[in-house]
Amino acid sequence: MYPSYYALRRVNPYRGVVQVVDTGQVTAHSFDGLTWHLRADDGYGWVRPTGIWVEGEGLRAGHVENLHDILPALETRPALPFPIVDTQELWLLDPKSGLPLALLACDREGARHDDPPKGEWQPFVPSFTGFHSPALAEHDASDASVSHRDLLARQVNRAAGAEASAQWFQRDKAGAGVGFSGPRIPVEWHGRRLSADAFPELLVREIWNSRLENSVIADYHARLAPILLSWPRIAVATRARLEVLACEKPRWLARIHRLLPSRVDAPRIQAALVAARLEEAAGGPEQDWN
Repeated sequence: MYPSYYALRRVNPYRGVVQVVDTGQVTAHSFDGLTWHLRADDGYGWVRPTGIWVEGEGLRAGHVENLHDILPALETRPALPFPIVDTQELWLLDPKSGLPLALLACDREGARHDDPPKGEWQPFVPSFTGFHSPALAEHDASDASVSHRDLLARQVNRAAGAEASAQWFQRDKAGAGVGFSGPRIPVEWHGRRLSADAFPELLVREIWNSRLENSVIADYHARLAPILLSWPRIAVATRARLEVLACEKPRWLARIHRLLPSRVDAPRIQAALVAARLEEAAGGPEQDWN
């Protein structure tokens, strides 16, 4: 059973894909495929940080005698990225169509969900205010006193209605999903099957009622383009579009390029990685991640 190698998405808000090496007693997590943060049970029921392992350098912090299982697992790990195993997805639903609107949570197959999900859909962590939507900036009716982050969140959460409903789906390899539990879900929706095209390809539905709303969602996905490229189930055309956008943020792309499952335009990405090294050598400021 051990060691096991897998990846999990961090959503609501989306912060990328974490790679995991698990030996049962110790786990290692990496957000870039280079630096791995080690955690272990301290014997009293608490999981605590126990070290840092860096590709090409080995153990940078921690004691070898406490990490004897994880180090060989890291040194002999399979190629990155690891398979994403959180195939259960909780989707905020459109109250009119009953179809998925925005991704709220992910979990591994077989997990139980007895507690209702907490909070609304969040595009970014609360402390982050750096999101800028060109569509909102150009719109005369946009309120300069409200951040673009909050306007984006308001658009999505208002679309879900005052009594928002959400449903867990088990997604299969083709992208179709079977629904089960969720808050305010009609009994007849338990066991319903939705085709792959009923689910947004990325984090939020991209087709809305107005050009402005469509553009705001497009601006949001553009902002997250580098870390959205780490998803394996993306259409070639979508991946190509995200690659163009990600290459405009070369230092972001450089941080996670080891986790890309495929590349449509490899020369473009390689050029962006070279640009990232030049930017870093020049000492320019790096844009906040999220």
